Amino acid sequence: MDRFFVRLILLFLFFSSPAWSMGHAPQTTDHSPLIGQPAPDAILPKTDGTSVSVISSRHGQKAIIIFWATWCPHCYEDLGTVNAHIAQAEQKGIKIILVDIGETKDVVKDYFQRRQMNLTSFVDEDSTLQGPYRLVGVPTLFFIDEKGLIRNVKHAFPSDYQNFF
Repeated sequence: MDRFFVRLILLFLFFSSPAWSMGHAPQTTDHSPLIGQPAPDAILPKTDGTSVSVISSRHGQKAIIIFWATWCPHCYEDLGTVNAHIAQAEQKGIKIILVDIGETKDVVKDYFQRRQMNLTSFVDEDSTLQGPYRLVGVPTLFFIDEKGLIRNVKHAFPSDYQNFF
């Protein structure tokens, strides 16, 4: 089974866990000052032509916000798997929100078309959210609870989610 698919399944199990649903997320290995804080928000354009609030697009659901870029080799591999399994995440009540950092909408749309991906991404061309989210690179994943609070942060796709949880 694909390494990332296994990690994605473990993410789903994490979000389905009793601790998560009771509002007590497991300890994170990253020590971000954003843990427990409201997720920063901005109205950004999307590759589908709309412009909406990043945080309100989750419609009160748990969410994983994935900051990424077309030039990122880790993003290349992992977004292919996200594309193949995004419906499974949403069936479990987890909204996957992609936010491309520093590129144009045309670059991102072309990337999705070339890779035959049926994904929609926010496009943060001016890197508006880079400061508020304290991004140090991509990919970076933020785990957001139903209340819009950041529960965990990873600055890369973790190789072993069992240690993460």
